[in-house]
Amino acid sequence: MKDKVRFGVFGTFRGLEYIRTILINDKAEVVSILDQDPRRIEQAKAELGDGVKVCRDFDELLDSGIDAVILCNFFHEHAPYAIRALKAGKHVLSETQTAVTLKECVELVEAQEASGCFYALAENYPFFRANMEMRRVYQSGQLGTVVFAEGEYIHPMNAAENAIYNPGPTHWRSLTPCTFYCTHAMAPLMRITDLMPKKVIGKVASGWQYKEGIPGMGGDRFGIEIVEMENGSVFRVGGCGAFGPKGNWYRLGCTRGGIESVRGSNNDVRLVMNPWELTDENRQFGTGCVYTPEMTPEGKKAEGFEHSGADYWVTKTFVDDILAGREPYMNVYRSAALAAIGILGWQSIVQGSKELEIPDFRNKEDREKARLNDLTPYAVDGKAPTLPNSFSVDPYKR
Repeated sequence: MKDKVRFGVFGTFRGLEYIRTILINDKAEVVSILDQDPRRIEQAKAELGDGVKVCRDFDELLDSGIDAVILCNFFHEHAPYAIRALKAGKHVLSETQTAVTLKECVELVEAQEASGCFYALAENYPFFRANMEMRRVYQSGQLGTVVFAEGEYIHPMNAAENAIYNPGPTHWRSLTPCTFYCTHAMAPLMRITDLMPKKVIGKVASGWQYKEGIPGMGGDRFGIEIVEMENGSVFRVGGCGAFGPKGNWYRLGCTRGGIESVRGSNNDVRLVMNPWELTDENRQFGTGCVYTPEMTPEGKKAEGFEHSGADYWVTKTFVDDILAGREPYMNVYRSAALAAIGILGWQSIVQGSKELEIPDFRNKEDREKARLNDLTPYAVDGKAPTLPNSFSVDPYKR
């Protein structure tokens, strides 16, 4: 068995932080990189040294002696590259959206199953210290069973910040519907509870004022998804919200009490038990207890990396999974289901907020139905989009 995982990194803007996490991991190394921007290549080389191989295209990256690839290319283009990598016998860590159509989800699942390789979504928000503590507490059983949960990812931008991350009306951020980027809101809740989604209803909060206020900005202010989970609970999540205040927040309402992250912090949690459920062991939580979970030695190692250290955990767990021959938690089935929430949340909105069923991508009958759904808000191979990407108009003028 290999004692080190050799990575190729496609996209060194976001990929640079993952490169930095690998540099302190003695079980992994970056041997090759690919980016279309020479300035970003030079930034990566400054971290990696001149020995790193700079590739001209994706095929050369796959043929550079790597075991795994980290995909940090454009949000809406991950699935085709992930499929190519899996067919080439490479493990895949995909940084953002797993797929942008249900058909892509099916094709990716089948490519992973045929490959014998691991696929994981590099979803980092489950690794906030608060969210890891919420998982520990929920899995202990002391809260009972989740009935209702909420997750938020709110990231408004002013014109200057928008110009950096969204450089024009044809950039993917301008073309992406407001429900699609729901992974930061939903993935932590799925990991905390180990539940899978079954149905979704979408609703849009129009962003026509926001669009007019920032030149080149497309998209709605917020896409809300009401998701029924496999145990009958309901989760309320959304895409990337364009309203204030900026931040992330997660809440679980359960049969014996509740737990939530503290707004404005990625570390602190608030735990409350129902008064009639108090015991000698949990009595201190009866009126509400806000606390910071203890920092582990590995957590101290993560400090200093982006997203409150969560980026460190993403590559560490993926490397550990590969070397142990263990399927990653955010595997291709969970990742496809996450993508389907955003995809079908938008199709629900287009159909007047109709409730839609989320495929079980392990089930071949569900796959065959999903394979027929290739509706997309993006132009692909010269073909026009088959869905709108926004309802950002004055709602009274629709």
